[in-house]
Amino acid sequence: MRGAARSLVDADSVAPAEVRCRASARTVIAEVARAHPTPAGVARLATLVGLTR
Repeated sequence: MRGAARSLVDADSVAPAEVRCRASARTVIAEVARAHPTPAGVARLATLVGLTR
């Protein structure tokens, strides 16, 4: 999960629209955000894309 979280955060810094708008990326964000503890960068992404409140 940590590797996936780091990859998502890195990808978001390079191509935020790809990470935030693609359905497949949003699915991965949601899956990684369910991990405990949720990585901070992924929690931020989940909030940005509207997956959490």
